[in-house]
Amino acid sequence: MKKGLVLALALLTFSFALGRPENTSRKTLENQAVSAPAAVGISATPSIDGRLDDWAAYLSGLPAKSEPFLTWEELAPWQNFRKSVDESWASFVKLILKPMEKWSAEELQEPRKEAKTIFYPFGGPDFVTASAFFPGGRDLILMGLEPVGNLPDFEKVSLVWREAFFKDFDTILPDFLKRGYFVTQHMNKVFAAGRVDGSLPVILFFMKRTGCDLVGIKRLFPDAGGSWREKPYERLTRLPRRPYGIRIDYVERGGGPVRSVEYYSCDLENKAFGKDSPLYRRFNELGDFTTCIKSASYLMHYADFSNIRNLILAKSLYVIEDDTSIPYRYFKSQGWDIQLFGEYAKPISDFSGVDQPDLKQAYENPASHVKKLPFHYGYRWETHIDNLSIMKRPALATGASASTGSHSAMSSKLGRGRSTYSRR
Repeated sequence: MKKGLVLALALLTFSFALGRPENTSRKTLENQAVSAPAAVGISATPSIDGRLDDWAAYLSGLPAKSEPFLTWEELAPWQNFRKSVDESWASFVKLILKPMEKWSAEELQEPRKEAKTIFYPFGGPDFVTASAFFPGGRDLILMGLEPVGNLPDFEKVSLVWREAFFKDFDTILPDFLKRGYFVTQHMNKVFAAGRVDGSLPVILFFMKRTGCDLVGIKRLFPDAGGSWREKPYERLTRLPRRPYGIRIDYVERGGGPVRSVEYYSCDLENKAFGKDSPLYRRFNELGDFTTCIKSASYLMHYADFSNIRNLILAKSLYVIEDDTSIPYRYFKSQGWDIQLFGEYAKPISDFSGVDQPDLKQAYENPASHVKKLPFHYGYRWETHIDNLSIMKRPALATGASASTGSHSAMSSKLGRGRSTYSRR
């Protein structure tokens, strides 16, 4: 019976290939299929790329609308994956996503009015958190060490490969859906196997599961002069040198303007993220943005990550974060308005030397008017002793020059940080 399925799949793939012009490769097909608006955040009448959208739906365990996806969905690898991931997703929606959406609708009303660009460093492919907080955001920028990767080449693979792909994918996703963050070791192991080879499939999973329809994909690369250029999507055969990225244009199901999510595979340590680096200049040239951070390994507590920390403090209208992000003292000393949620606890055992006595004291002070946090946010997925803060930029000078001095002084007090980093 299994041999019969493989034969049927092979015949289907061959028949599908006959319907395309001779010598049309997967690369050519993708270049034709994923055309996108020429500029980020264009509010034009969208043209949904049906084939790309079906590709993303299929890898997300959701029904597609066209062949060959409809036939592939009848086979065991997809059926088993869909059953497993539907259960994980339903639990995530009930316990985290719905409470997060309800909370943000109440507590982020003011930040949402200003939220055109959402800046999410150290978040990896976590589209869903930023989308829940800021569903009306025009542009979302994600960053992580993980490679961008490719769309899985479903047309050219065997049933055995497809089964292995979905098993690998089902290793990464439950980590996030249960814990609220990705486990670096699991991701690296899966990416090394080469079937799920980067963040792109994970981002598409979250986008489709939260009701997005895809318009197109572009590759993003810095040129020799340090400016950023977009190229038509094509399959990468070797890993580019960081930083590089991808842009996915999409619309909310039911219509609306074209929005975008960009993901950059990058190192945000100072030695790679210098002020003259292409990626720093890219972000520094943005207008004011709203920053979202969680499960950031306390990296911005260290001098080695002062550039990204200073950039966020200089350009953010609001910062929504947990204690693993920018230390509380930076906001307090500069007069930011601060609203605390949840409960502060000592950092988990994976991290040492990053306690914040001043933040602990603020949580214990009745004058802080700490509010409840009705969802899990951060590393403490077992105890759910979570904290979150909304920081509002003070009504003072907002340029980078107005705050550089205090940032530098604070960085020198911290001393040398870690030279490498990873996320749990």
